[in-house]
Amino acid sequence: MKNLKQILAIVMLMSVAFVSAQQTVYVAAESGLSLRDQPDISGKMLSKLAYGEAIGVIENTNKNLVILDAGKKVSGNWVKVETRNHIGYVFNGYLSPTKISKTIRLHLDKVDVEIKNLATSDFKRTHHLKQQDSTTVNVDTNASPEGKQIVLVENDYKHVSIFQLYENSISFMSENAQCESKDWKHFDSEWKPLKQITSNTFETLTYSENDWKSFIKTSINELNSEVTDQCGEDWVNYFKQIKNLKDYPVGISTKRIFLKIILTDYEDNITEKVIEFKMPSSC
Repeated sequence: MKNLKQILAIVMLMSVAFVSAQQTVYVAAESGLSLRDQPDISGKMLSKLAYGEAIGVIENTNKNLVILDAGKKVSGNWVKVETRNHIGYVFNGYLSPTKISKTIRLHLDKVDVEIKNLATSDFKRTHHLKQQDSTTVNVDTNASPEGKQIVLVENDYKHVSIFQLYENSISFMSENAQCESKDWKHFDSEWKPLKQITSNTFETLTYSENDWKSFIKTSINELNSEVTDQCGEDWVNYFKQIKNLKDYPVGISTKRIFLKIILTDYEDNITEKVIEFKMPSSC
């Protein structure tokens, strides 16, 4: 028994030493980083690690790798790492020892726009808008562009204004199939200016409880004729009593959020760029 206790103690100490020996690093590849079962680019890909994801380095294989990325050489080694679900190998040329803010970058003509701490579902962190008027950001599950900081970097415009708009949806449900909406109904809010924190920093808006109540009231008024035609006056009167976003028989959600960036140069020429944030489906 004494020997068994000693063996268990040694195993526990080795486990603690193993855990403490791991170095926590963060994925710095904006498009994601491949985790493979072997320290080789031909190894089977176990998963795609997300930008900013924390992983533990178990050991350095000292197996070198040099890749060409957008005309630049990136040198490093294959390292053995542990994630939540796998143990495998990654190229450490795209690992950072410091925690990474999940920043989305928008490259415009005379300014770069950075949106801080927003997770995406497609790992796309950089969008080029010099020649385009709009772009789409696919927001990750449980993430939202609301309440995020927006920073203007190397701004060479006379004036920059940013506005926000919501596309919300409402549906009504009933035991009577004729009284149930077949499709979600979409309604847009008004464009509202973002809060400006400093000369180069803004903060995106957040939809409040009062905003939702106002949206329900507006939506019900706009749907009044359709509900009347399908369900009759009695059902319409019941429908009008709904005041809370959790009240049956109404379902509401945000489908898309838009930012409109208005750029005024020193010759007073105005350019508009629109960023669409596509929200994950709640279905």
